[in-house]
Amino acid sequence: MGCVFYVNLASLFFGLLSAIFWVVSAIVKAPPPPGYEGVKNADTWKATIVDGGELYGTLRLQSKWNSRAAFAAAATVLLQIVANMLSI
Repeated sequence: MGCVFYVNLASLFFGLLSAIFWVVSAIVKAPPPPGYEGVKNADTWKATIVDGGELYGTLRLQSKWNSRAAFAAAATVLLQIVANMLSI
């Protein structure tokens, strides 16, 4: 088991991490503010609730998880490049 094996293993790990982060991004929801628990949809001056989650908080959470997924995907690609360069 040489260096290439470990680089490929790290690439696999970051690829899996990226997939997990993107799934989390797809399902994460911010909790609604107090008084709006159990409300499915609402658009008021205090909060915008969509499918039971506070809209702007949910967008912030999705952005955070998407950023993590993108960095993990970039690490996967870079590690694959390194593995290919090492195997030459």
